[in-house]
Amino acid sequence: MENQGKILQFIKENPGLTQAQITHRLEIPQSTVKYHLLVLGKEEKIFSEKLFKIHYFPIGISDKLKIKSCIENNYNLKIIFENCRKEKSLEEIAVSCNISKSMASKRLQILESLGAIKKIKVEKKIKFCKN
Repeated sequence: MENQGKILQFIKENPGLTQAQITHRLEIPQSTVKYHLLVLGKEEKIFSEKLFKIHYFPIGISDKLKIKSCIENNYNLKIIFENCRKEKSLEEIAVSCNISKSMASKRLQILESLGAIKKIKVEKKIKFCKN
């Protein structure tokens, strides 16, 4: 199978990966992957979405699967999402995930933009929980 076909098939099987992840996992040169991602995008076989990095998805993917794949393919998103099972503040999430408040805040914004979590106000404090 040619590189473009390999890349398209890989994105269908592993939606939501970044260019670097695709390059690493397929062991195809970065410049080759970049070129084929551009071509596949122009041919409307895939689309990209910028979260904190650009992620690639096959055309026609459901929002639910898109959210799930983004969370599963990023360790920090996954850990933060799991910590939102119960209402927690930014500080509580950062401490329980052993990451900075800044990183936790950025990842929470991504999860919120995906519709995976929501902000709620509890006793004058902002907390986050699963949607």
